[in-house]
Amino acid sequence: MTIDDHSSRIVKLDVGGKIFKTSISTLTKHDSMLKRMFNSDIPAVKNEEGCVFIDRDSQHFRLILNFLRDGQMALPDSEREVKEVLAEARYFLLDPLIELCEERLETSVSPYYHVVSTVLEARKYIFSTEKPVVVLRLPVYIATNGSQCYYFSEEKFREVAEQHYKSVSFVLVTEPEFTEDCSWSFFLKYKKITARIKGPEDNALLEDCFSQLLEDAKERRRNSSLSE
Repeated sequence: MTIDDHSSRIVKLDVGGKIFKTSISTLTKHDSMLKRMFNSDIPAVKNEEGCVFIDRDSQHFRLILNFLRDGQMALPDSEREVKEVLAEARYFLLDPLIELCEERLETSVSPYYHVVSTVLEARKYIFSTEKPVVVLRLPVYIATNGSQCYYFSEEKFREVAEQHYKSVSFVLVTEPEFTEDCSWSFFLKYKKITARIKGPEDNALLEDCFSQLLEDAKERRRNSSLSE
């Protein structure tokens, strides 16, 4: 087998019970534990299904592969998840990804919104405030593939949070297992509005939701003033 044949060969990895398929060239593109494993003269041991077993949680391995492919990636917004990715980067000896995670963790948390990793965590903010609430569920998996949905919703969320955080509570939910379009929820006093956003073409829909939300915030402030 030539060097080119070897590098283009597809391999199956069993990471904590989940199967991933990739090429030798991807696994050996950057200096890492995986490069040493698959560049070794001693072939990696395969199980009965023909997979090389890696005893790690599979949750963030897709992000590891994307980083190996591209040399860059958009990290999750949740500090907890960034720490989890950092732990995987350290295990696989990926120094550039380690640096990327550590730089993110050194930055300050936004004062304009809360970041959580599950809807359950978001509920404590939804039910503990007298303000209307905006919740954006942002799928982590599309952060690494240049998705228009992800970047449009993320930018829009940060923009409106900075403008209206004094009268509206904002919660960003970054979910590894959430695989649908970016989901917005608007919790008004007497109703909830939901919207699935694919990109800039849905901006009018978002603007209408925000219009209703801000009117609700004004009504709450008026009622609060009358009761004082």
